[in-house]
Amino acid sequence: YQKRKNEIQERRFFPERIRRRDVLVQAFIVEYLDRRRPKLRSVRNDERYGVYWSNALGNRSLRQVIPGDIERYVATRRADGMAPASINRELALLKSVFNVAMADGLVETNPVRAVRFFRENNARVRYLTPEEEPRLRATLPPDEWPKIAVALHTGFRQGNQFRLRWSDVHFDTGLVRAHQPKSGKDYFVPMNDDLRTVLRALPSRLRSEWVFPSETGETPLDAKNYVHRVFEPALRRAGIEDFRWHDFRHTFASRLVMAGVDARTVQTLMGHKTLAMTERYAHLSPAHKLAAVQRLNRPAVDDP
Repeated sequence: YQKRKNEIQERRFFPERIRRRDVLVQAFIVEYLDRRRPKLRSVRNDERYGVYWSNALGNRSLRQVIPGDIERYVATRRADGMAPASINRELALLKSVFNVAMADGLVETNPVRAVRFFRENNARVRYLTPEEEPRLRATLPPDEWPKIAVALHTGFRQGNQFRLRWSDVHFDTGLVRAHQPKSGKDYFVPMNDDLRTVLRALPSRLRSEWVFPSETGETPLDAKNYVHRVFEPALRRAGIEDFRWHDFRHTFASRLVMAGVDARTVQTLMGHKTLAMTERYAHLSPAHKLAAVQRLNRPAVDDP
């Protein structure tokens, strides 16, 4: 009784908290994923982030987590060599978890809001050069090259390519659909002759619903496993540095721009929401800039 009187006097008494259950972070992350699963685009990634946070925060309750706990986690991830963008995705997951917990009345504040996210360098443009492409191809078995070819000729994100179904490939109209892309809106990329030839030759057409199936044919090929097992060793053998699978998407856009394709068309083919996302490639198209400054040339004047 005296303790309660002191809390009231010191304004530390909050009646609404009485008999409110303390939920463990680990348990609520599981509940969060179960509730949000139908709405999440990248469930597997979020599940992985959830495991990281569950291990890091142990058996603490939601109310026990403070910004310092999260900052120490971030420092550890950076020391392990994790990229800022990857850490931001993990922070975003935990922030969303606490937002839902607040809406449920299980916690009063969101500790992630006090943690500064990293500034990401989204302007990076690394593309496969004409000299690197044959070197990479020479290090891969012939049956592995179609995966690279599809990436080069569609510009699809890794997830869209490896989850590509044959129902998304329309030979009659000559279009390939990116289903549920990052932007949230499906878009189509026309098949050029090279892409059509590659797709028609794939043995999975008659064996699986997936363009790139797993060994059983019942599920899509695991993209991350493939990259670590096949792609990255091939890069090392070819002597190609600082290159990621996502850079095939940059290669697709860069080659279009360098071929003189206008930015609006590139935006449509990339499935970008805004033109600003496409303009990172503008510096690769010097032709239209040269044409612009050529207009400053003085007209030739005939000698009298």
